Amino acid sequence: MKIEQLKTRLSKDRPMTSITLRMPNDVLEDLKRIAPLLGFNGYQGLLKAYVGQGLRRDLR
Repeated sequence: MKIEQLKTRLSKDRPMTSITLRMPNDVLEDLKRIAPLLGFNGYQGLLKAYVGQGLRRDLR
């Protein structure tokens, strides 16, 4: 990844878009339970981290 792309991705003021995502209730409950154990304030941050990890892996 180029340095400029990396700087853009690390910027805290990147534009954001709200989405709706349907998932099984048990998966959501697991995310809520695991998030604080991994240092996240809520499940949404953990979910974003999981998506980001998979995306970075696939972009390589």
